[in-house]
Amino acid sequence: MNSDKYVDRRSKSQLNWIMSALLVSIFLTQVDQTIVSTALPTIVSELNGLQQMSWVFTVYMLASTVMMPIAGKLSDIFGRKSFYMLGLSLFMSGSILCGLADSMTQLILFRGIQGLGAGFIIPITFTLVFTIMPKEKAGKYQAFYMSVFALSSVVGPSLGALITEHLDWRWNFYINLPVGLYIFIVLNRCLRDKQRAAEGRPSVDVKGALLLALTTLSILLALKMGGEQFAWLSVPIIGLILLGAIGLTLFLVVEMRVKEPILPPALFRSKVISATLTATFLQGMIMYGALLYIPLFVQGSMGGDVGDAGNTLTPMMFSIMIGATLSNFLLKRWTYRSGIIASMSMAGLGMLGMTYMPLDVHFWIMALVMLLIGIGIGILMPLAQMAVTYSAEDRFKGIATSTVGFSRSVGGVFGSAVLAAIVNNRLSSAVQEHAAEFNLSGEELASLADPRQLLSVDSSLSDAAARLLRQALGNSLQLGFWFLVIVAGLGIVAALWTGKARFETDELSTPDKSATTSAASIPGVGH
Repeated sequence: MNSDKYVDRRSKSQLNWIMSALLVSIFLTQVDQTIVSTALPTIVSELNGLQQMSWVFTVYMLASTVMMPIAGKLSDIFGRKSFYMLGLSLFMSGSILCGLADSMTQLILFRGIQGLGAGFIIPITFTLVFTIMPKEKAGKYQAFYMSVFALSSVVGPSLGALITEHLDWRWNFYINLPVGLYIFIVLNRCLRDKQRAAEGRPSVDVKGALLLALTTLSILLALKMGGEQFAWLSVPIIGLILLGAIGLTLFLVVEMRVKEPILPPALFRSKVISATLTATFLQGMIMYGALLYIPLFVQGSMGGDVGDAGNTLTPMMFSIMIGATLSNFLLKRWTYRSGIIASMSMAGLGMLGMTYMPLDVHFWIMALVMLLIGIGIGILMPLAQMAVTYSAEDRFKGIATSTVGFSRSVGGVFGSAVLAAIVNNRLSSAVQEHAAEFNLSGEELASLADPRQLLSVDSSLSDAAARLLRQALGNSLQLGFWFLVIVAGLGIVAALWTGKARFETDELSTPDKSATTSAASIPGVGH
């Protein structure tokens, strides 16, 4: 009896070590998307790359998004640990190289390496939670991880400013090394892949992987650059969209024929999976739309500064943690359909509040609206992971889990592009209607149609023209917020497709003991 208790205690200790390492890894990869933001002005001044500045963020997002489904599938075929360690090695190598970068071109290239590493780490982390944790505890850990996901977005800019001010901007990347080393040691000693039955040589869908990468990269680049670097009807954007369409067609043909497809068509025959991924795609549109355009509303229309914009987002990011915790509670009592409806309803109500937000509103009213949006977003985050992963066959766990983050990221880019088109077109029309009142040259007038540029030219206008412009921008942004209200409504429709499926814990559910070592691994584990 004592021996059994000793084994259970040791197993629990190992699981705690593993979970701590995975938790830190999520924080590491997510904070790396925001920690650079406050350091960028210093980086640009030293490396002389103002025109390339946005690519420091863009390349990280593109690389991680493209890699997610591929990494998820490879982990299904060859095991989680090996590809997690590959991703961690890429991420740490990219961090070192970013710190050593001597030009913006080098920095962008090395950020891409970081992004590839994150594309392995993020989906495999969540898959490992489902693989080695008892099912009844998976919801708790998912909520915990999603809370860290949101917290990293709040902490990142402040941490980046602190490091840049007191050390050097390069330490924003070097700081990843000791943290990454901790993760590497813990998982290398505690984690072991499940032994696979001999099934002959594994089949890898190389063509599908390449076509998926080509399709995703082409479409995301078109959405990212359209209306900003290039006009929507320009040759580069049309070319990228056509390339993406051709790649998607070929990808679908390949996936129907290969033995082990990267994105198995069978996965999407499940109503729960297809509906939940649709809701997650729509959630990405709402989340990224709020993150990008609510600060612009605060600065450009309400007359706030950068600090006011940041303070406005803080309640939303913290309430995502509240929503994730609430989701774990709801999972045990509601169907997936009810949870998604609650998520979309709250986020939709919050965005509806933004459509009627007066420009002289008190901060606490804005905070309440942001609280609604954040809780709505937070409810769906762990729920989507649980619904998709537990609705998939065991052999599809990795790819199923990775499609959640992939759908959210693609939805965010797509939604941002649609919002930009709506806001810019409405603002351009408003500027033309009141052109005489601005008393500016044609070139200056054209610049006012860009909501980002007008923040800097606003001071050159008369008080009356500035007020008129702020109102025009506010109306344009609120039209964009109406679009997000409609998106939330579509999310409710998608929820209805999930039927009465719910999270069940009454089946036998034990940790995957093969995922942990049977002997002492690091000091204090199993002793």
